[in-house]
Amino acid sequence: MALRIGQVGSDGHQKLVLNGIPKIDGASLIAVAKGHPEDSLSSVKNSPAFTPDTTVYETYQEMLAQEDLDLVSTCRPFSLNAEVTVAAAEKGIHIASEKPLATTEADLDAIEQAVKKNGVRLTPMFSLRLSPVFRAAKQAVAEGLIGEPILATGQKSYQFGNRAPHFKTRETYGGTIPWVAIHAIDFVRWVSGLEYTQVAALHGNLAHPDYPGCEDHGGILFQLSNGGTAMVNLDYLRPTSAPGHGDDRLRIAGSEGVIEVCDCATRVHLIRNGEAPRDLLLPDEMDYLVDLHAELTGQGEHIIGPDEGIKITRICLKAREAADTG
Repeated sequence: MALRIGQVGSDGHQKLVLNGIPKIDGASLIAVAKGHPEDSLSSVKNSPAFTPDTTVYETYQEMLAQEDLDLVSTCRPFSLNAEVTVAAAEKGIHIASEKPLATTEADLDAIEQAVKKNGVRLTPMFSLRLSPVFRAAKQAVAEGLIGEPILATGQKSYQFGNRAPHFKTRETYGGTIPWVAIHAIDFVRWVSGLEYTQVAALHGNLAHPDYPGCEDHGGILFQLSNGGTAMVNLDYLRPTSAPGHGDDRLRIAGSEGVIEVCDCATRVHLIRNGEAPRDLLLPDEMDYLVDLHAELTGQGEHIIGPDEGIKITRICLKAREAADTG
């Protein structure tokens, strides 16, 4: 099956789509469009998917008007992705979108309506679902190795580094809960197999006054659907001397044991009643686009369910509201 792909912008996780294109027979990067007027598209043009036959457009509107596409990948400054998703959906094109899918509930409502109306597949770039450690943890919980999940804690900690201008205001950034904490909010729910039913949150900016719209710390408290508790902490406070940009963690304590994704998400450790503690074997790496292509061609189910992107984005916007309003 041919898979004709258009890429919009170069902010975020565009490599999830671009790196998969050479791995799929019949897949090609037909066109790319700037995510904003100053977008150089250098990372896209330097990817293995970009060829002399790839057409470059100034705007996504021109690209959608001129090209016959099967999939659009959108990686613009975060507040701008929703309009691409709606426009692509209205043309019957599947969409892979940087997260959050939207930074306002009005935009998220418009996405939900457009996707349902036109019967297209929308998937967010929840890159950590592909990670062997989180997949191993999910499998262990699903097999009942810790009994019933009761208390879950997730962490997203990043170095602040050099942030683009759109991180400076809430209107263009959207908030650190929807941009950073969304990964942990997703993997806690996904690995535990439980839904969130209630949320409270706090967030603020104490160390980066030049970026007042970018919260550099926060904490989120959830009630789980079985009556358990989940907590997610987020920060941009990881020192530059740390080994690596991020430190992702997950701990789930259950009725029969505890499982932890630890050591900057390189290891999964299980402690279970009546057994010696041990590290779990990890599955092979997965490719995001290859996995999505399998679903589109009827050969499997994508690791991110059809409605999960909208659901998790809405939960993040509710958590951000909780933090904003108390």
